[in-house]
Amino acid sequence: MSFNRRDLFGLGTGLAVCASHPAWAEVTKRYHSDYFSFVGSDAEGSVYLAHDNNRGQTGDQFFADHWIMMYAEGTGIVPIVGSAHYPNPGRELLIIPDSGHFQFRGTIESGIRMSSATNGIEMSVDRLVPVLRRQTEDRDYWIGAAPAILNWRGRTLKGRVLFEFIAQTGYNRFTSDFGANWSNFNGLYLMTEDYHDLYIRYHERIQPGTPRESGMATFEAPGTLSAIDFSIKETQALADRDYRWPTRWEIGFQHAGGQWQLEASTVHLEAVADWTKGGFAMSVIQGEVRRTDGSGRRRFKGWAELLI
Repeated sequence: MSFNRRDLFGLGTGLAVCASHPAWAEVTKRYHSDYFSFVGSDAEGSVYLAHDNNRGQTGDQFFADHWIMMYAEGTGIVPIVGSAHYPNPGRELLIIPDSGHFQFRGTIESGIRMSSATNGIEMSVDRLVPVLRRQTEDRDYWIGAAPAILNWRGRTLKGRVLFEFIAQTGYNRFTSDFGANWSNFNGLYLMTEDYHDLYIRYHERIQPGTPRESGMATFEAPGTLSAIDFSIKETQALADRDYRWPTRWEIGFQHAGGQWQLEASTVHLEAVADWTKGGFAMSVIQGEVRRTDGSGRRRFKGWAELLI
């Protein structure tokens, strides 16, 4: 499955004109995002679901979309109906508005259930609380994790969700140049074999209040990562582009009083969008994280989100 940038971000529906509309230069802009990154398994194998839910306001215009990718071992990419822009007549920002294909019940703080009769999906996620959080005057960003169950096509997959929350004023992704925000972003959303979590991100473009590297883990003890040494060891060339997709990583970090080393490699890479000098891809990855003193190791599976 491959999309160009117009398909992914709705630029074919007039948003490209909106993004540069001079009358919107000084109007109210707000943006909210709730991103669920799920990995779960049953006797048939593992299933991966990346489900991003976005809302935005520019002036008196309100927007919403789902961006979704699903991968099943033995099957590959699973087509999902409803990964698209949809109306937001309730002008919702604080909660995820229902669409024609996905409905939400409960809250992030108490537990949330997402269902889609269209796709035969129901996912229940336990209460989520921040482990890594950064707050500024105009932005709230946090990462948390919780147990989750995905029911899909008669299967019950036990797993975990890494949840990423963004609330921002003065900005709306729906009416801005999305590709201009990124420079070699690598976000790794991982579940360990003993059902714990590991999240690490690297971004070459340093923004106010945002470090180049950050992360969190819930094994040993929930907490943030420090002294992150992020290294991309292999990349995949593109035929007619100057950029390359990362495909293998080695990352050192400190967590829970110990020094850890991660090694990860790509199982499947799905190119999603291309904006000539960069692009967006999702990769299914796997690997191992171990204490450098040899006292513990864990295998993991998960997603790598790449915005290059």
